[in-house]
Parts: sequence; structure tokens; C-alpha cells
Amino acid sequence: MNTYNCPRCGNASTAERCPVCGRGREPLLERLGELDAVLAAMPTTLQSRAAVEAERRGVLGDLTKVAARYLAEAERQAHAAEPSPQPSPHLTPSGGVAAPEAAPRTPPGGAPPVAPVAPAGPLPPYPQFGPTPPGGAYPPPVERGEVGTKTVQTVLLSLGGLLVAAALIIFTAVAWRNMGNGGRAAVLGGVTLLLLAVPFAFKRYRLWATAETFAALAALALWCTTLAGYYLYRPPGADFGPETVGAWTTGVLVVLVAYRAFAKLTATSWAMLPLALVGASYAAAGSIGTAIVLMLAIAAALAAAAWITARNASNYTDSDLWVGRLLTCAAVVAACSAGLRAAFGVADPVVPAIAAAVAVLAAANLVGVHLAHRLGVSLNTMLIAGSAAGSLVLCAWILAGRSGSPELIIPSVALFAAVFTPLVTERSHRTAWAFNTAVLAGLCALAAFAAVTFNAPDLAAYFAAFLAARLLAPVLAEPLGGAFRTASYLLGAGTALVAALVALSGLGYLFWGHDFGWPLHNAEVPLVLLGLAIASVMLLPQRFRFNGAALAVTFAIESSTILLWNQDPARFDAVPTIGLIVCGAIALASALFAGTLTGRCSGWVSLTMWAPLAGATAASSDTLDPGEGWIPLWLTITAASMLVIAVGAPRRSRPDRVLAAILAHVLAGTSAGIGGLLSLFDWTYDDGTDLIPAAQFGVYALALAGAAIMAPVRKWGYVIAALCTGTLAWWSLLGALEVDTLEFFTAPPSAVLFLIGLWRLEKRPHVGSWSTLALPILVGIAPSLMLALEDGNEIRRVGVGAAAIAVIIAGLTRRWQAPLVLGSIALAVITVNELLLLRGHIPVWVPPAIGGAILISVGATFERRRRDLRRLREGLKAMR
Repeated sequence: MNTYNCPRCGNASTAERCPVCGRGREPLLERLGELDAVLAAMPTTLQSRAAVEAERRGVLGDLTKVAARYLAEAERQAHAAEPSPQPSPHLTPSGGVAAPEAAPRTPPGGAPPVAPVAPAGPLPPYPQFGPTPPGGAYPPPVERGEVGTKTVQTVLLSLGGLLVAAALIIFTAVAWRNMGNGGRAAVLGGVTLLLLAVPFAFKRYRLWATAETFAALAALALWCTTLAGYYLYRPPGADFGPETVGAWTTGVLVVLVAYRAFAKLTATSWAMLPLALVGASYAAAGSIGTAIVLMLAIAAALAAAAWITARNASNYTDSDLWVGRLLTCAAVVAACSAGLRAAFGVADPVVPAIAAAVAVLAAANLVGVHLAHRLGVSLNTMLIAGSAAGSLVLCAWILAGRSGSPELIIPSVALFAAVFTPLVTERSHRTAWAFNTAVLAGLCALAAFAAVTFNAPDLAAYFAAFLAARLLAPVLAEPLGGAFRTASYLLGAGTALVAALVALSGLGYLFWGHDFGWPLHNAEVPLVLLGLAIASVMLLPQRFRFNGAALAVTFAIESSTILLWNQDPARFDAVPTIGLIVCGAIALASALFAGTLTGRCSGWVSLTMWAPLAGATAASSDTLDPGEGWIPLWLTITAASMLVIAVGAPRRSRPDRVLAAILAHVLAGTSAGIGGLLSLFDWTYDDGTDLIPAAQFGVYALALAGAAIMAPVRKWGYVIAALCTGTLAWWSLLGALEVDTLEFFTAPPSAVLFLIGLWRLEKRPHVGSWSTLALPILVGIAPSLMLALEDGNEIRRVGVGAAAIAVIIAGLTRRWQAPLVLGSIALAVITVNELLLLRGHIPVWVPPAIGGAILISVGATFERRRRDLRRLREGLKAMR
């Protein structure tokens, strides 16, 4: 909180209250504090600062008026209370208001008089913060310019140096051609010597920035003079090519290193960076021997300059620190570029091996960078390590592209991930993922090196790298141990995925005669998969072992069977089917006994995949020869088994059971659809195979019924599905047997539904007969009743009537409303139909006579009939 002088008593106070005189809140002091805070946060060069300072001066003027009113009021009260003369208030020499020194003052509000205390010593001048005097005490602050003097100096020196540098370049390139050799050399040499000597004179007068400017110009002039002098006085027949420019630039850098040590000017070090870039670029365009020597010499000169810059500091220590770091990084980059130039000069056959080795070195340097960052080394060390790692990564990418070897694609992608993963991951996981990706890139590069150098099989090389890293991980200390462990798992998973995809591509050769690039004569894939299975049992965590080994063994068996079949397809045509059936059995075991939810779900998915493939291979096998339509039946049996096992197996989690049920439904529906299409469009079906669709529906209906019995919850869904599927099975059977009587289609389902309704009504009487018995009665009677109308079959009419009477008797016996009402309606409809059929045999006088008798009877007993009808209605309502 800022402290100001009270405008009432002149003592130190705050804007809220004065502890001496008891003054309350003063808005002007609050506004003054806000303006001081704004001015403290605003730069001195900001244009809008003048407006804030003007407002502050206005607030100080208002405070001066307030202080004058307070002092006048205090003087009046002092004269009225005491006749003796009192010293009057006066202004301080600086213009501030001071309180009387001897006379006590009585604050407003009846507080006891307090003797004012004059400020001790002079107050600090504006803009320092602390006790601030009232307005008018100090003169207004001097307004500053929008641009500081240091900025003006920097701009002037930079523009001047740029113009002089442009003049030197233009003179070297154009103007000096019009002069003789002696004149040219004299001008360039004189200017260069002058520029090299001028900084010492400016340093003597402590003009450090100007000295630095001329030091940078001297470095540029020395380079131009050296090249121009060689061009003028070069021996006859000597060329002026890239090697010459690189060599003389290297010499200039050596001279500048000595000049930097003697002059102690940081601009010389900064000027060496662009000159080194130009010299290395020209040197790289020469022959391999000369290029490597010159680039290494440039790297040595930059390293020496970095060392001298760190030892002999200039007047600008911060600039020395950063240019030393950049020189060190540039030296590392130049050395790595020399190695890259050497790699480009070697013969093409060894380029892949060199590219793989450079990739290994790049990955090792990335690991070193992350380890150094974790250990908290200095920034210089980090820059050196980062420069080396970046240069090696760039070299590895360029060499991999030049080699044209597909084996180097994966290491290049891994290096890309190792470089950019730390930049995109969260801060909490950045260190771990940096180690993991860097180690993974190194393992991939090692595998690629073995593949391109020793012609090792690709999958075997990656498997060996995975195995070595996993076995080495427990020996290494953290964080390398954890990084090697995680990277080995990632590498093993990638190797297993590639091997599985290659194994699956063999199915293309099995079904379509195309291997999709997989060499069927090579046993590398099954051997690697078998090794992965063994490694899974020994090296993976406990809960992943069974599932990992099961997947690896599955694909190993699949690829081995196809390899064996490829030896003699006519002889071993049943081997793929047997192998795929074994794969399905392993998938079922994985679905039941895997330790993780992912493992169990993958087992059910694998089983759903292997079953159709086994059926397809069996259908194309001459040895097995399953016959027409039998493959869909066996697939339906497989789906039914999946459903029963999934529902009745020991329950570990609900998601895998639900997934298994869904996959079983999909497999059963697909096989039933295939079987139905075959029976519909394939006219070669005999009398035995046309019953297969009915058998498919029947088998799955039994499976649904079993699932309804074993399911712990939601049994009615399985019950309804079983009834629907069983009905389709019955109808398919009747269709295959060419039965066209309607009652054979409706009576059995209605009877089953009626029995289920009776069972439910006995268990839960409160549900009523309409929700349990109405549907089976309608299904059993309504279709036959529709066909029995008019002049239908007499047997059907009699049967419908008998069924209606049986339903009515059942309703009356158990007092069920739905059977009584529906049976009565059916019986009434069939009775009316019978009367309409007999209308031609009744005499003309009979209907009027019957109608009259009915009317007379109703009229005679109307009251009694109303009572009976009311009783019948109440009794009907009382039924369930």
C-alpha cells in the first residue's frame, strides 16, 4: 500500500485514513495511488504516458487546494479557541504545505488535540514511491521521448555498418575493376587494416558499441580483401572454384580467431558464424578429400573461437555467452556435415550400411540429450548435445533417402517420432515418451543395420533387437531401464503385427492364388511368430502372457499350414482346414482364459474370423468334400456353441459376454442367410439337403433356449428370440416338406405361446389374461377363422368352433377374461357364418315369427333381463 502526506496535517498517511489527525477516506489520494500504479506499469517511451502524467498533475493541484482549505479551517478554529497568537502554517521550500510546529490542532469529530509532527528530512523526489507530498510540492516530471538514446545509438550503428558493408561488397564486385592491380590491392588492404585498427582507438575512449560495429566490418573486409587479393595475384592456371573460396575462408576464420583473442570484441565472434556457413558450403562442393579437411578445419576454428570467447570476455558479457554457445553448436554441426560429406563420397553399395550406422548414432545422441536434460546439465552442454543429435538425424534422413533401401524407412520414421514426440506430448509424460521413442529409434536402426549390412531377415532382425532390449532392460538403471523395457514392448508388438499381417496375406494365395508379396518358400514368419510366443510366456507381464502366446501360436500355425499346403496343394488340400480349426480352438481358449478384457474380446473376434475361413477352405477341399449346404449348418452350430459357452461360461465381465453374443448372432444370421440363398437358387439340392435351413434355425433356437435358461438377467429377450427362431425353423421344415395346411403353421406356435402364458399367469396372477393368453389365442384361431368364413372347409369350420368352445370353457373354469371374450367372439362369428350358409333352406314365415317371439319375450321380462345383464356384466368385469 502506498503512503502519502495527509493534506490535512502533512504527516505520512494512507488514502483510507490518517493515523495522526484521524482524517477519513480521501478520494483524491486514492486516485493518485491508481495513477502511480499505472505509471509504474507503463514504459517510459509509451505515447499515452503523457496523458496519465497530465491527469496526475491535475490530481496534485486539487490536493493542494484541499490542503489549503484544511489549513485555513485549522487556523480559524485555533484563533477562535485561544486569543494568544499562534504560528501560522507556511509552505515548504519545495512548495509543499507544512503544518504549524507548535500549536496543537483538534481534528473534526471531537478527537483530542494531537501535536503535528513535521516531516523529518527532505522527501524523495518523483517518480520514486513512498510518502508522496501533496500537489505543488515538486515540479512536474520532465517528459521523455518516445525512443530511448540506446535504441537510437543501436539503430544508427547498425545502419551505418550495413551501408559500409554494402560499400565494401560493391567495391569488391564492381568498382575495383576500373583500377589497376596495385591500386586495388592498396585500397582494399588499407581499408582492411584501418578497420582492424579503428576498434582499438574507440575502445580507448570507451566507445564500446562503435568499436564492435567496426570489428564486424573489419571481419567482412578481411574476407573480401583475401578473396580479391587471391583473384588478382593467383598463379597462372589456378582456378577460382569452390575449393579456393572454402580454403581462403578457412584461413580468414583462423585469423579472426586470433584477432578475437587479442581485441576482445564480441562482434568478431558473431561475424564468424555467417563466414563459416559460406566457407563450409563452398568447401562441400569440392572433392571429397579437400572438402572433409576444410570442413573439419572450419569446425576446429569455430570451436577455438568459442573457447576464446568464453575465456576472454568483452564488454558485453551476455552477448559473449550466447555467441559462444552458437559457435559451439556451429562447430558440432560443421563436424557432422564433414562426416555427411564423407558418406556422400563413398560407393553406393555401402551407403545403406552407413545410413543405418548414422541412424544408430543419431538415436544414441537423442538418448544422451534426454538423459543430460534429466540430469540437469548446463545449457552449453545441452546445446552441444542437441546440435550433434540434430545434425546426425538430418544426416540419417538424407543418407536413407540416397540409399533407396526400403529397410531404412522404419528407422527414419522412428527418428522422426523421436524428434517430434517430445514437442507434442503433455508436460507430465514428456520425459518418459522422449526416452521411449529415442530408444525405439535406436533399436529399429540396429535391426535395419543388421538387415542392410549382413543381409539378415528383416523380421528376425527386429525380433532379435526386441529380445536383446527386453533382456537388457533389468540390468540398466532408471530411466534407461524403463525406456528399454517400454521400447522393447513397442518393438515386439510392431514385429508381431507385421508378422501377423504377412501370415494373413498367405490366405490370398490360398484362395486367389496371389501371395501379396509374401514369399511362401520362406519359413521366417512362422519361426519368428513361434519365437514371439515363447518370449511372451517368459518376458511379458503375467496377465498378458496367455493372450500374447495364443495370438502368436495362432498365426504361426496358420502360416505353417499354408507353407505345407504350398508344397503339394493336391496332397495337402485338407491341411489348411485343419490348421484353421486349430486356430479357432486356440481363439476359444483365449476368449475363456485370457487374463484381460482385451484378450478375451480379441479371442471371440478371432474365433468369429477363423470359423468362416475354415468353412471356406473345407468347401474347396476335395479330400474333405463336405457337400452342398453343410458348411452353413456347421457355421450355425459353431455360432450356437459360441452363444451357449459365452452365456454359461464362468463370468468374468459383462462386455466380453455381450460381444460374444453379438458375434454369435452375426455369424448365425450370416450362415442362415447363405444357407437360405443356396436352397433358394441352387436347384441341385436333393431331398436331404433342403432341410438344412430348418436344421439351422432349429439348432440356434435350441441355443437361444439354453441361453435363456442360463442367463442371469434379461431372460425374456432370449425366450422371445428362441420362440421366433423356433417358429422359423418349424415353418422352414413345413416348407421343405411341402405342407400347405394353415393349421400346421399356426397351431404349434400358438400352443407353445399358450403354455408359456399359462406358466406366467400361474407365477404372476396380477398381470392378467390379456397380456399372457390373448396373443396365442389370436395366433391359433384368427387365421383359421378367416379361412373358415363363407363356404369354407367343413372340417375347418367345425374345428374352429370346437376350439372356440374349448377356449370359452377354459375361461369360465379359471375365470379368465381374455379366453372368454375372444372365444365368444370367434364362436359368434362362426355361428353367424353357419346361419348365413343355411339362409336358403329356411321358410319365409319363420324369421318374422322368430323375431316377434323374441320381441314379446324381451318385452315381457325386460326388468328381469336388465338385472341379469347387469349381473353378467359385473361378473365379466370381475374376471382376470
